[in-house]
Amino acid sequence: MNILFDQVSINCSKDLSKTYKSGLSMGINALSLHCKENIYSIYAFAALAEEIVSSLENRDKKELISEYIKETYKAIERRFSLNPILNSFQIVVNEFRIDTALIRIFLEGIELKIYQSHVHSEHMEIHETSAAEALGLMILKVLCDGNHQLYKTLEIPAKKFSSAILKINNLKNPSKHYYNLRATTAIGQNWLSEEMKLALELSIEDDLKIVKENLKRLPQGSKRATYIAFAYFNALFIKIKNLPSEKIIMNRIGISYNRKIILALNSVIKQTLNLL
Repeated sequence: MNILFDQVSINCSKDLSKTYKSGLSMGINALSLHCKENIYSIYAFAALAEEIVSSLENRDKKELISEYIKETYKAIERRFSLNPILNSFQIVVNEFRIDTALIRIFLEGIELKIYQSHVHSEHMEIHETSAAEALGLMILKVLCDGNHQLYKTLEIPAKKFSSAILKINNLKNPSKHYYNLRATTAIGQNWLSEEMKLALELSIEDDLKIVKENLKRLPQGSKRATYIAFAYFNALFIKIKNLPSEKIIMNRIGISYNRKIILALNSVIKQTLNLL
């Protein structure tokens, strides 16, 4: 074990994660230091993989993702990698015994985005959802802190939360979603019709209802952070729901910094008063 390099790796994952702003990163700040570092390591691993898909246009993406997948498994097996992001990730995987099947599902979803022109739309959407759910289950492993029974109890709600986050993120920036998927999901440039938007909203509402009902089951140290993330995405969903499809397509929808602070404070108060 190289304590110094491991800490450098963890710090690199933290910095990378903070660069990618989201409701999840806002909630991470409410976790204990050790739990926070572990979540950062998972999130950085995912962000680096997504970066291969979303940018690096002048590079061979197929070669890059192939190398990234091989290096990921090699890092887990060796319990070390010179790539600091993969090194911090393997620490979490080995400490919490995260099932490599979850990692495989996530990476397959990322890989398919690169090969998307040869993938049927329904097949692509299933894999995209599965990848998001797999990432959520990796995070749940850390939040449950080794309690396997609790993990199994919260497995379905965690999948629902991951699915809801994916759909909300796709709705808040549909033009980017359409560009990235090149019409392999939904129905081409007119995919965000009012009928499609309503169907997505009903699906998200069902997901978030199940998530909210199960928040109380989380360990005390994880409950506040998860509720902050839930509050953020729920507020974002409500904002999207109140806008017509045309306005969503033309604008990137988000939550202001001041509103995020209010949501976080409100979440803390609700937990303190046992109102979650």
